[in-house]
Amino acid sequence: MIKFVIRAKKNPLNRTQIKFYPQMAPGAPVMLRTILGRIEKRSGVSSASVKAVLDALQYEILQTLADGNSVRLGDLGSFHLTMHGEGVTTAKQAKEKGADLIKRVSVRFTKSSAMRLALDKRNLTFSAQEDIQNAK
Repeated sequence: MIKFVIRAKKNPLNRTQIKFYPQMAPGAPVMLRTILGRIEKRSGVSSASVKAVLDALQYEILQTLADGNSVRLGDLGSFHLTMHGEGVTTAKQAKEKGADLIKRVSVRFTKSSAMRLALDKRNLTFSAQEDIQNAK
């Protein structure tokens, strides 16, 4: 069940107008130890083996991204890098500055069609929390 709260937010273009929007309620993070236990029960594989595989998966995802490639994880989705940089007015300046134009690199996750279907609003259950918070 997905919990949400209603939050009042000011319109950035018209600071006097307030509207109320649903927003994800804060949830407790599920720790790796819990995930390991769940996978162990579901698969019959030892927790240590599951941890070893997840550690290797994490390493391989990071290495693959660092090599400039994307990672597709079946019915979960894919990870790929995006780049944020500074623009210059000429190709010559761009060639001279090269990688110095790059300000930061981010990772973007794109859900698969299977995940998109699983997370479709019609397939989920929602529960409203009672507190409505005012706009600040």
